[in-house]
Amino acid sequence: MLAARLIEGLVFVLTIGSGLFAAYLLFDLFRLRSSQAGAVYRGGIGQWSWAAHRITGVLVVAFLFGHIVDTFGVGFGPELYDETISLYKQWWFKPFEVALVAAVIYHAFNGLRIILFDFWPHLALKQKQFAYAELVAFVVAFSPAAFFMLRSAWEDSPFA
Repeated sequence: MLAARLIEGLVFVLTIGSGLFAAYLLFDLFRLRSSQAGAVYRGGIGQWSWAAHRITGVLVVAFLFGHIVDTFGVGFGPELYDETISLYKQWWFKPFEVALVAAVIYHAFNGLRIILFDFWPHLALKQKQFAYAELVAFVVAFSPAAFFMLRSAWEDSPFA
C-alpha cells in the first residue's frame, strides 16, 4: 500500500533527521574549547545537561509527530494502520524505541531539575550536584527498561 510506505518513509526520515541533529550538536560541543566557552556555559556538566535536554526534546517531538501521522492512518482503515505500524514490530527498530524511552526519562528528570531551579533559585548554586544526582536517577530508572526491551529485540533478531 502506497500510503503505508509514505508514512513509514516519513517516520524513517524523522528518525534519521533527528539522529543527525543530535550528532551535529554533539560534534559541535566536542569542538568547543575552553577559550571559546561563553559566560554561562563553560563546557561542564551544565552545558552537557543543556545539550542533552535539547537533543532529547527534539527526539521526543520527532517521535510524537511521526506517531500522530501513523495513527492518522486509522481513519483510512485498519489495514493501512496495521501495515504502517508493522515497522515498529521489527527487531531492528526496537533499539530506537529504547532510545525514545531514554530520551523521555532523561528529559523528564532534567526538566524536574530545571523546575527546582526556577522555584528555588538558590539551588542553582548546587547545579553540579543536582546534575549528577539526576544522572544517577536516570540510570536507575532506565536500566530495567533498557534490559527488558533490548532482551526482546535480541530474542527476535536473527542473531539469537
